[in-house]
Amino acid sequence: MSSRVYLVGAGPGDPDLLTLGAQRAIEQAQVILYDGLINEQILEFAPADCERICVGKRGNGGAWTQPQIDDLIVKAARDGQRVVRLKGGDTAVFARTAEEVERLEAEGIAYRIVPGLTAALAVSAYTGIPLTHRDWSSGVAILAAQLQNHDGESEAEDHLDWEALARFPGTLVLYMAIGSASSWSQKLIAAGKSMSTPVAMVRRCSWPDQEVLECPLGSLAETLRRNPRFTAPVICIVGPVVRLKSKSTTPLPSKPITAIVTSPESQAQRLADVLRPLGVTVWIRPAMEISRAETDGIDDAIDGLERIDWIVFSSRHGVKYFMERLFELGGDSRKLSRVLIASVGGATDEALRAFGLRSDWVPQGDQGAEALLSEWMPQAFGKRVLLVGTAEGSEILREGLVSGVEQLQSVDVYEQRAVLDWQDIEAIRSKIVHEARLGLSVWVTATSSNLARAAWVLLGAESDAVRWLVISPRVADVLVGLGCRRDRIVVAQRASFESMGSAIAVSESIG
Repeated sequence: MSSRVYLVGAGPGDPDLLTLGAQRAIEQAQVILYDGLINEQILEFAPADCERICVGKRGNGGAWTQPQIDDLIVKAARDGQRVVRLKGGDTAVFARTAEEVERLEAEGIAYRIVPGLTAALAVSAYTGIPLTHRDWSSGVAILAAQLQNHDGESEAEDHLDWEALARFPGTLVLYMAIGSASSWSQKLIAAGKSMSTPVAMVRRCSWPDQEVLECPLGSLAETLRRNPRFTAPVICIVGPVVRLKSKSTTPLPSKPITAIVTSPESQAQRLADVLRPLGVTVWIRPAMEISRAETDGIDDAIDGLERIDWIVFSSRHGVKYFMERLFELGGDSRKLSRVLIASVGGATDEALRAFGLRSDWVPQGDQGAEALLSEWMPQAFGKRVLLVGTAEGSEILREGLVSGVEQLQSVDVYEQRAVLDWQDIEAIRSKIVHEARLGLSVWVTATSSNLARAAWVLLGAESDAVRWLVISPRVADVLVGLGCRRDRIVVAQRASFESMGSAIAVSESIG
């Protein structure tokens, strides 16, 4: 990857159509400038710290002009970033790649073009309509149906030879065809094309919600008038090959399921690894930041371990920061050889095993603080207990233990701070609104009460428009207290990532 800028075709939509070269470029990107019609599942190949900027344009207007996009590419490259300019379809088909290449060459910036699959070449597989046929179509003409003006101009010239196109002995494939359908269909008819010529309009080719409308060329405008929800992006296939549609087509991908995993980075990847095999697109967006607390309290707790009967770990973070400090002080797992260990759940016990330890007590049924207190508390009566956790997350255990043990020492080994903002929060909110219009949901995970509160604040007005996947009934109660409808919450049967995966699989009928 020696070039600074990669001009990459992302294909028409289905991530399965992404080339290996495109995937490799995305995986090593530091900045991605992507079109508005890119399937966002493809962006998940990018590193977590990659900056993602949508430079989508709608029609001839939109927020970004081509010179502005060129400036952004050049600036990022000059700043030493590895830039991927991610385009829908193929880089050579109505993608304005030539303009970007011209600017890069003028600036002396190294670049590489990674072609993609354009919609015209994918449409046959996903609709069964052949573009060529030895008896009916000896060629294909690809053209832009929408007149292309220059950035900042309101008018465009029509340079197409409609009479030549009407005589063309093959298939016409028109991009950007929906807004000007009434105009171009009439121009073809006026130029001699038969009104009965079959037309197939394909919306969102290769996406889960792909739609196809068929009609004669003469009734194209009326067909669209009767189907107002049939909106861009659409390509149109004009010619007798439309009648040759086969019954066997490439299956469309299943409906998209997106989950925003709000756990801190170290936990988020583990939950993502559970969700992705189910076909869930995972966006890792931590809502809390975790850091080690001041070490004085931790050091005192370690020094006093010989005076402790039980040590209770309330989370895997507690294990991590307590044991790391123990090793920093020159100790190791033998320091806990005379102490019994209780953990709130399997994930915490798993974290202990990484340090050569096993829990003496883990709840067998439902997991979490309440379950631990219910099952283990008789073992703790009259004992000296050290509770390891955080001030924000161990209140249930602290309250439950204080009246039943001989001595309770609590040490906060880490701190939690709510993330103030997600860099792409506006894109996330737009995604939630867009999916809702399609009758789909974006899921948000919450593996603790603090994460639920933080994510709720970050999402703002869209917080009640998502579906929540939570690890326990207590977290669900917190969301309800914030104003979430109970029917928008799915609770895992057990306090584990695997159970959360099972819960979303059942709810979405996947896996």
